Amino acid sequence: MMKFLIFSIIATFTLSIHAQNWVPAGIVTNPGTRPSISVASMNSVYIADGSQNAPKVFRTTNGGLNWLTVQVSGIANELYCVWAINDNLAFVGEGYVNGSASLYKTTNAGVNWTPILTTGSNNGHFTGLAFTKLNGNLFALAIAEKVYRSSNSGVNWVELSAGVTGVSNAQNSLMIVDNDFYGFGLNNGAARIRLTTNNSATWTTQQISVSGNYTSAIAFHSNKLYGVAATSTSLPMISRTTDGGVTWNSVDIGSGVTGTCYLVWVPATPVVYILGENGGIKRSTNNGLTWVTTPTPGVTNLTHFDFAHSGMVVYGYAVSSNGNVIKLTDTLNILTGINSNNNVPNSFSLEQNYPNPFNPSTLIKYSLAENTSVRLSVYDVLGREVAVPVNEFKTAGSYEISFNGDNLSTGVYYYRIDAGSFTETKKMLMIK
Repeated sequence: MMKFLIFSIIATFTLSIHAQNWVPAGIVTNPGTRPSISVASMNSVYIADGSQNAPKVFRTTNGGLNWLTVQVSGIANELYCVWAINDNLAFVGEGYVNGSASLYKTTNAGVNWTPILTTGSNNGHFTGLAFTKLNGNLFALAIAEKVYRSSNSGVNWVELSAGVTGVSNAQNSLMIVDNDFYGFGLNNGAARIRLTTNNSATWTTQQISVSGNYTSAIAFHSNKLYGVAATSTSLPMISRTTDGGVTWNSVDIGSGVTGTCYLVWVPATPVVYILGENGGIKRSTNNGLTWVTTPTPGVTNLTHFDFAHSGMVVYGYAVSSNGNVIKLTDTLNILTGINSNNNVPNSFSLEQNYPNPFNPSTLIKYSLAENTSVRLSVYDVLGREVAVPVNEFKTAGSYEISFNGDNLSTGVYYYRIDAGSFTETKKMLMIK
């Protein structure tokens, strides 16, 4: 009897981990009409919104078992966006005001908030904030009629020229892959996004192939090729690109998700999620091509969601305007069909490229002892990144890539691998 009971407990626990359904994760009190949420880790989550002259911030450090009301001393207006780095470090963007809005930072869980960026008196409020999770939140993008970018984890911000008069974007309709590739949705005119692939040197306005003029959602894969976007009225149709935004085609995701929607791509994986304000949530595991429903516990009026990715596990949280919070635990090897490999290397490694010197191509081999996100980047002698041959989730195994340096000048270059906690750098020589 005892053995059967233990087996039942283990089986129930295993099913609960891999059920891939959303479950309740607590309630916050009167968060506001459009609360935003940011997931820093499995258990660390921030929520921000409020109302005119009454900002509100909440946080949990135990996965939603308890939600704490965070102090907002010094913040005067409701908050339209939030980004949490860890339990103590977070950013919020001030909304509602028509000018002189501030982006605030706390390093002590809200005991103090410091304004780190303020718009001019004629500029709008902050509607979007996003950091790059794949490299430790190094790069960031903020929108407040104008566009601002940080290249040092939000310490300093630079105002960019996005090439449009009065940047008009929906709340949380923005994305950033790295310091070169980022963009946002537009909410006037046709269904469009604004995108740069060269760190704001040039921008393009891209017509996405769906109806509506309020582009509420945009997300891109870390490889900068696959992307998805949608408007507040386009569902069940979304728009999808496979060539970095050059061309867009409509995709029918099926029934169950309606209203203003949001999209979040899990970095360096083929997994992307969509949320509708009716409470419907769907998931794609093939870069946005096909979609399946992830059941939610009857929660409606969902306004925002976010995900954290650690190893093979994805942790998601969503918040509704009535304060209900739900969460999801997804396992990547189940979602993507990744299974263990009998020929898994015993350790991580990066080999010397061959041939070396090379012109114009060379082979780079590396080995992964476990499934992980991999970034292989190439730098010149001044430390400037000149290429990223690999930036995606990989299964454990041995790999080789052919790197083509045809667009590089003769000289010394360095290639570096970041795979989980493993990093290594090697030198190579290009001779033309």
